[in-house]
Amino acid sequence: MQIGVIGLGNIGNGVAKNLAAAGHQVSGYDIDAGRIAEAGAAPTATAAEVAANSELVVAAVATPTAYEETMNALAEAGQDGLVIADLCTFPEETKFSTHAMLAERGIVLLDCPVSGARPQSQAGELAMTVSGDKAAFERIEEALNAFCSSVTYVGDFGMSIKIKYILNLMVAIHNLTCAEAFVMARKAGIDLDLFVDVVSKSSARLQIFNTRSPQWTSGDYINNITAALAIQMKDKVIIEDFAEKLGVPTPLFDVAGAYYDEATERGWEDQDAAVILKLLEEKAGIPRD
Repeated sequence: MQIGVIGLGNIGNGVAKNLAAAGHQVSGYDIDAGRIAEAGAAPTATAAEVAANSELVVAAVATPTAYEETMNALAEAGQDGLVIADLCTFPEETKFSTHAMLAERGIVLLDCPVSGARPQSQAGELAMTVSGDKAAFERIEEALNAFCSSVTYVGDFGMSIKIKYILNLMVAIHNLTCAEAFVMARKAGIDLDLFVDVVSKSSARLQIFNTRSPQWTSGDYINNITAALAIQMKDKVIIEDFAEKLGVPTPLFDVAGAYYDEATERGWEDQDAAVILKLLEEKAGIPRD
């Protein structure tokens, strides 16, 4: 297929690489032109150019402004029958209004949020849920499988983003849980490489532990970012609003959220979300240089 990828950051980079490896013709657009070259996609000057030359567009942008600009450009330039796989996590209202706007232009928006971070994207091991037009999904299912380890169709448009909010709630809690374990291991004088090995073989293992343990072991939250704290904070607000609408208590998420808020107040939002350990280490009296 002729596939365009818009947003070539932590998720989009691996998406583009794996699509190309599977034999698809991949073009890319990002406001940072260097990301396009690094992903190995054919460069384009605008999101509109991507839309005009693609059968499928994969959108993986990080901010509401970028999302609105991207979807407006796709609406203007996309050919009738274009399918957009929307990997982004934004409020339900934003998703539904965009879906309606694109439908008026004959463009199909599928809600396709993914679970995973940069390592899973690079390895083609993202986990995706898809909601929306099933016939459109079946047309692009093979392409989605090129960069995902699992692709699950979950029903009418909007169902998948609800599931994504809940998954992100769990990840936020698990991230703090694992950081809490790491700081206890450090304070107890346990070798961290040994600790990672033992946890990975135990019933306590979690995917987020495997993803973040390199940062926690090294104390480096700036290089090789898997997912920035700023993304975690963006999702935190969305999840809080979702829970409030449902009238659902989130006691563990609320406790975790206070630590993410404090880390953000410290100015760490551009670092990996694993930086939550740095906060716990300081509180435990064992800060690193």
